[in-house]
Amino acid sequence: MPMGEAAALRHHGDRDAVPGLVDLAVNVRPDGPPPWLHARIAASLGRLAAYPDTAVARQAVSRRHGRAAAEVLLTSGAAEAFVLLARILRPRHAVVVHPQFTEPEAALRAAGHAVHQVVLPPPFVLDPAAVPDTADLVVVGNPTNPTSVLHPADALAALCRPGRVVVVDEAFADTAPGEPESLAGRQDLPGLVVIRSLTKTWGLAGLRVGYLLADPGLVHELGEAQPLWSVSTPALVALEACSGPDAVREAEDRARAIGADREQLCAALAAVEGARVHEGQSTSFVLLQVPGRPDVREALQAQGFAVRRGETFPGLGSDWIRIAVRDAATNDAFVAALRAVLAGESREALPPRGSVALVGGGPGDTGLLTVRGLALLGAADVVVTDRLAPAVQGLLAPGAVVLDASKDPNGRSVPQEETTRMLVEHGLAGHRVVRLKGGDPYVFGRGFEELQACRAAGLPVEVVPGVTSALAAPAAADVPVTHLGLAQEFTVVSGHLAPGDPRSTVDWPALARLRGTLVLLMAVDRLGAISDALVEHGRDPETPCAVVAEGTLESQRVVRAPLAGLAAAVTGSGVRPPAVVVIGTVAGLSASGR
Repeated sequence: MPMGEAAALRHHGDRDAVPGLVDLAVNVRPDGPPPWLHARIAASLGRLAAYPDTAVARQAVSRRHGRAAAEVLLTSGAAEAFVLLARILRPRHAVVVHPQFTEPEAALRAAGHAVHQVVLPPPFVLDPAAVPDTADLVVVGNPTNPTSVLHPADALAALCRPGRVVVVDEAFADTAPGEPESLAGRQDLPGLVVIRSLTKTWGLAGLRVGYLLADPGLVHELGEAQPLWSVSTPALVALEACSGPDAVREAEDRARAIGADREQLCAALAAVEGARVHEGQSTSFVLLQVPGRPDVREALQAQGFAVRRGETFPGLGSDWIRIAVRDAATNDAFVAALRAVLAGESREALPPRGSVALVGGGPGDTGLLTVRGLALLGAADVVVTDRLAPAVQGLLAPGAVVLDASKDPNGRSVPQEETTRMLVEHGLAGHRVVRLKGGDPYVFGRGFEELQACRAAGLPVEVVPGVTSALAAPAAADVPVTHLGLAQEFTVVSGHLAPGDPRSTVDWPALARLRGTLVLLMAVDRLGAISDALVEHGRDPETPCAVVAEGTLESQRVVRAPLAGLAAAVTGSGVRPPAVVVIGTVAGLSASGR
């Protein structure tokens, strides 16, 4: 290997994923776990005070594969399984079949074992006869990373014999529809160990969750060597959830979709002069050779694409690259970039396309963020926020950039045009951008204007609704906006313009005639004029009112007063924006019933 051997074995795709480029270097599901799984994991956070209990997840995995629970060891990702095996086994002749994921060999070497590399030539299909008879430990991947080759189950079974441990890394097994060559359910093969991971299909690389299937004696021995509580409660919840029948069907559907995209990608690559795709590509990535072009990876970076280098895998060189299968549009863009590189065309790099999410941050308490909002924040490269949004710095990924777009009437104010410019600029630079707003993006938040601007620039935009402060702040203060027999309607109004202001579109006389609840946002500084207008046009001056400042936060304050005296009461209390004003009979209710 051109790189130092030890360093090469520890090199993985995440190191080739250059920020700002389209990431084809990492094979993990790019959009993260599906919403239902994210919600299950998030719900488990309420149990973090208790030590993890593996029993339920272990049973779920055993049912998934038709194995006894004693044959299942839950691990902190597949990597922990490789380390445990390297520490417990005492092989005299350890063989690793390459090219394949290098972490098993790195773990064996770190434990002091000599490793015999059996390097398969293209097309990289396993011949059991290539493995020496003296080997008492054999490690092989299926499907194999990076070759995307699926070895026949019969060939793998032929390796198994008494006195030999055969470790089959099936981290990508569920990316092949039907898992056709999997040995996970085989209990008749002596010395067989199957290792699985939830990382790829479910987008859980950061959670570290996997498992090992083997005979009960070896599982017990490995478990005794495993650190206590190695697998966290959220990881156990994910294992249970992803082992159920519905999740297995969902993984199957996703594998079929990946297969269709892979076939399209391979067909397009086959038509590129100078590129060579070997037959038998079977999983969520493709291995590509570009003979005579050891600079291909760097050249593709200049075109806006990050790919996985090949030279760190035994048996491959720098003219090999591994490409993650993405959607058809991304695949087509990559093929166009590769064609340009190999044709020697001089052109500007394709600008990497990012995305923008307009996320409602809720009323202030970060615990009221939505599950989807949390997921997008955790994956964001850039967060454009303002003074009304919750404080989320601790929820962001390391290196995420936070930009302030506050509109403070009494201080620094960023024009809306500048906010929109930031979203478009960072999105077009290939970043995952979150526009975090207080409350809901479409409730007095100018979110739709930002949506239009981003889509006009060709950026994909996702809108995540938030809990609006118009409802949450009163609820936090025990003020219902509706109540049977008292208020069968409520109206939410912006009070940022006073009655009589020619720019206002609010019909204050009509609002005064309503019998239901009025909820005013951005109205604190204009309460005097608003109260006078409502009373003038018929609202009872004794109508109960409540003003909730900093609702849902520990600093929440509530001021109650009749409508005619509301402005004076708020001024006397020192309450400042942001605050929500509730006008109506409901504001006079007592939670105690008295």
